[in-house]
Amino acid sequence: MTEGSDRLRVAAIQAAPVLLDRGRTVDKACSLIREAGRNGARLIAFGECFLPGHPVWFHLLPVTHPRAIELSSALVDGAIAVPGPESTGLAAAARDAEAIVVIGIVERPDPRAAVIHDAQLVVGPTGVLGVRRKIATAVGERVIFNPGGAESIRAFEAPWGTFTTLAGGENSNPLLTAALRSLGARVHVAAWPPHFNKPGLMGEVMTITGRAIAYQNTAYVVAVAGATAPEAIDLLATTNEQRALLEAMAADPGSAIWAPRGALLAGPLVGGEGILYADLDLGQGTWAQLVNRQYDRPDLLRLAVAGAPESGAAAVLSSDDDASLRRLIADRFGDRLSAADVDELVPYARGIRAAGERLAALGLEDADPRTAGFAEDQRQLE
Repeated sequence: MTEGSDRLRVAAIQAAPVLLDRGRTVDKACSLIREAGRNGARLIAFGECFLPGHPVWFHLLPVTHPRAIELSSALVDGAIAVPGPESTGLAAAARDAEAIVVIGIVERPDPRAAVIHDAQLVVGPTGVLGVRRKIATAVGERVIFNPGGAESIRAFEAPWGTFTTLAGGENSNPLLTAALRSLGARVHVAAWPPHFNKPGLMGEVMTITGRAIAYQNTAYVVAVAGATAPEAIDLLATTNEQRALLEAMAADPGSAIWAPRGALLAGPLVGGEGILYADLDLGQGTWAQLVNRQYDRPDLLRLAVAGAPESGAAAVLSSDDDASLRRLIADRFGDRLSAADVDELVPYARGIRAAGERLAALGLEDADPRTAGFAEDQRQLE
């Protein structure tokens, strides 16, 4: 995107990882990022769990099958921590490409624990911009992935504007996509795995959800799937029937790029690897957004996102000045809040701190400061 221009070139990279090989998959991703950057892309997106791969073996094997256990253990071993050498390498590629990159990862925050997340890493020329975790995993994913929380219902900022991203079936959750709509993003990345559990299904789902988000959120949608390499089929298939199924499903992915009213800009890209490009005019869609928002009735319909401070907030919000409270609020909510929003939360945080101090004076340090009045009344009745 050139300075002073509303045009943005995006790239949907439908590619296969070197399944369960973290180092080689990072190298492949960096090469593809630089290629897309040379072709002018300033937003580059990969599929769900690209690094080091999605647990598609659960479409073939029972959860406790010895081979499934072996593959799942390898996935944990191949997961990455952020920050780490992998995110540093991806950020370096993004810097070379002068682009923002959204890439699906398997995140392992603590190498000492076998706790992993289906996550999306966002990097740019300045480094790591953030990680969000899939808040509702499905089918075989639930066996091994821990879900994200309210902090993962968020938007990211880029030089060209605000964007959002979701993984897999999250893109079909109307409450979740409505929450992102309220964040005002003009571009949305919908990341998908290499395939579902039977042929012919995922491309249809990607089309339905991609056009729906584009229309309802008045946003450009970059819908990007993974791909399946022949080597992955060799690794996963143990019978001729499984091989035939994997080969049929590998032909399915349907990466595509949609305009704000649902028009197809690029794709769909059928099975195999490739890169889709589209030039987005971010100046378009204003009228459509104006019309769509006329149907909003916040006086009648509201969407609440759970994310209020937990019961330990009194201990956290124990600083002596509002500047410290502002820093704590920023640490909790990241870049989702404007300075004005932070200012509005400061009195609330100050009130929690004061309630915590009153509870401590009564010997009720473990009580929830949000119910301070009730706790105080109960103590006085004793």
